[in-house]
Amino acid sequence: MSQDSANLDQLRRKIDCIDESIHDLLMQRSDLVAHIAAAKSDSRVSLRPGREASILRRLLARHSGAFPKMALVRIWREIMGALVALQGPFSVAVHAVGRSTSSVELARNHFGTVAPLHAYRSAGQVVRAVADGHASVGVVPLTPGTEIADEAEPWWASLTVGSGEPPRVVARLPFAVVLPAKGSPEPPQALVIACRDHDETGDDRTVLVLETGPEVSRDRLRAVLSAGGLEPAQLLAIYRHGAVWLHMVEILGHVTAADPRLVALVAPKDPISHVSVIGGYATPLAAEAIS
Repeated sequence: MSQDSANLDQLRRKIDCIDESIHDLLMQRSDLVAHIAAAKSDSRVSLRPGREASILRRLLARHSGAFPKMALVRIWREIMGALVALQGPFSVAVHAVGRSTSSVELARNHFGTVAPLHAYRSAGQVVRAVADGHASVGVVPLTPGTEIADEAEPWWASLTVGSGEPPRVVARLPFAVVLPAKGSPEPPQALVIACRDHDETGDDRTVLVLETGPEVSRDRLRAVLSAGGLEPAQLLAIYRHGAVWLHMVEILGHVTAADPRLVALVAPKDPISHVSVIGGYATPLAAEAIS
């Protein structure tokens, strides 16, 4: 055996040892997750989108070397998706639009290959599946800036009502954003809903639904929010039905329903007649963070 061959064999043996070490640590992590699941006193969905986002941010911040960051994200998404399923029954309801598979692909990329996925014909059916406990989480397509007029009430409007622990927005997909090639269409996006509150991670967005009259422009709405100390990031959707307009808006930061700034928005002098917090999410990773 030549010296080069001997060196290669030695390097391969080192790689085998590293593989086994990684496998050992993965099994240890699974054992710890099982202990956490056993220690919990409730049967709520074990999903922790905020903690998952914080883990990925921490790993990317310490990452070095040639291994692609996007591959790192994909590996950990598979790990976290599989370990969520170990903590109790877990399934994903997905709104599959026509023959498009984009929402299914987003869900699979985020929750991993282990989680059972069930396709539904409408976003409303997804919301009901989550609300009734038939699915742990739901994935509904998002096209920012969508305007709907005089049709059936959109799915997100239903999150403003309900008793108990209704579905809430808890994540935005994809969490790791990749810039499309020049001339390519914008990549698909989606929101994740679950019967839990959105986590605070230190870099978050909150989703509000604002009710106004028809005379309020987008610029006016932005100005009112900014004046009230709530910085709008993006208008996600508008629903127009007669004299009632509903605006789904993304706000910078983590905001709860008890925030006094929300109460201050609803005043005789302002155009907003009602405000609802329907969830939020950790700010997705920018393309620069994973390039």
